[in-house]
Amino acid sequence: MVKSVSRVPLVLEIVSKGLMKCEIVRHLSPLTASALLSHLPIKGRVHKMDQDIIYAETGLRLGKEKQRSTFKLGEVAYLSTNGSLCIFLKDKVAYSMNPLGLITMNLDVAESAGPGDVMILRRDQDD
Repeated sequence: MVKSVSRVPLVLEIVSKGLMKCEIVRHLSPLTASALLSHLPIKGRVHKMDQDIIYAETGLRLGKEKQRSTFKLGEVAYLSTNGSLCIFLKDKVAYSMNPLGLITMNLDVAESAGPGDVMILRRDQDD
């Protein structure tokens, strides 16, 4: 497999539910991506916004960068107003967020996550 410096493979784990593979695409929000990657692993409790988004606070306070408000199923974004990592469970017009990448495998794990579950974003040990 050819490695890319612009696409960083990561694992998003919902503790006791399963693992998702995801990819951070640096050019979408380069400053946000760099800050997130330098603070791995990131761990937080899952919250749900309707049935459309799950998110976990990262503890990071980063600014707005290349924001957009339309996202597709499986996309990952950073919400700068509360420092959260968000996963979209449906196509959605949402708050303006910094786009980061997408879930590439096992999105159903995110769909099964509920409030209080723990989400951990970490490097993929297979790469």
